[in-house]
Amino acid sequence: MFHRMKFRSAAFIMAIWAITSCSPREHVSPETVRRVHIAHPTAETALIAHEFTGTIRETAEVNLAFRVAGPIQRIHVKEGDYVREGQLIAEIDPRDYEIQQSVYQAQYDQVKAEFDRLTELNNRKSVADNDYEKAVSGEKMLRMKLKNAEDQLQDTRLFAPFSGFIQSVKYEEGEMVNTGMTIATLINVKSYLVEVDLPMALFIQKDHFSDYYCTQPLVSDSEFPLRLVSYRMKANNSQLYRATFSLNPDLDPRLSPGMPVNVTIRVQNQDDQPLSIPLKALFHENGKSYVWLFESASSSVRKQEVLTGEMAGSGQIRIQSGLSETDEIVVSGINVMQDALQVERIQPASETNVGGLM
Repeated sequence: MFHRMKFRSAAFIMAIWAITSCSPREHVSPETVRRVHIAHPTAETALIAHEFTGTIRETAEVNLAFRVAGPIQRIHVKEGDYVREGQLIAEIDPRDYEIQQSVYQAQYDQVKAEFDRLTELNNRKSVADNDYEKAVSGEKMLRMKLKNAEDQLQDTRLFAPFSGFIQSVKYEEGEMVNTGMTIATLINVKSYLVEVDLPMALFIQKDHFSDYYCTQPLVSDSEFPLRLVSYRMKANNSQLYRATFSLNPDLDPRLSPGMPVNVTIRVQNQDDQPLSIPLKALFHENGKSYVWLFESASSSVRKQEVLTGEMAGSGQIRIQSGLSETDEIVVSGINVMQDALQVERIQPASETNVGGLM
């Protein structure tokens, strides 16, 4: 009896194993409508970074000079000084110009009095036209000479045309200088310029430049943004095209003209704009990769083979082929999807209904 019971138990176990092993995989009834999250493939703008060595220079370097000649009476600045627009830089001894201005002032006052008298007589038709015309010419000539003398007296004082740093001072007090001789050199530091030479292969892509920045490792680890100012449309002898960018000096006071920087130019790659999708939307069968496409017209899904690329970060993977930017893909419950399965799109929660609680 014991052997008969043992045999029956073994047969029962074998029957149960046969039933469970032949059970089909989970099957979703066609009548079941699952609610799923839908997403669009995201088009990436491929950026290619190109790095060059550039040089910081001042926006403008101006040679400051007097418009009159004479001995330097006073120099108010020294090399390295920061000066503001309109600040006094140097003075020429004004003695000779003060005398000249006084002489012309006296002559003009005399001629002006006579001119006013003749003008009154001319209004009453009591003076010859020829005498009046001579008076008009004489008054105008002396008025212009007086104005020139006043301007020369004013020009004995040299002022800064803009704010900046004194790069150099060429003379000392007491030295005689002539008109136009450089007294000091002033550099403009309201903004810096960064110049870099570009090869022709990159220059012809200038319309696709995306953004620019520079770094100077010895100064800071920061990336300093640049703004494109101009191109030099003619290549130099090395077949390089000069590009000029502006740099805000307030970003770091340690930046200064003459300093080399690494300039990075990022260019949009128009021929390569891959799509990326959430990694969780991807599944594999027989060594191939697939996604479930959502057919909005029938509210159903369809299996679509895709060719994948590299990871794109943030849980995304690049798709090389098989999808377009207008496709809609299922990103939830993909393991229970079947071709032609009816699904319902889950609408995204409103900004005023975070979490879908209302």
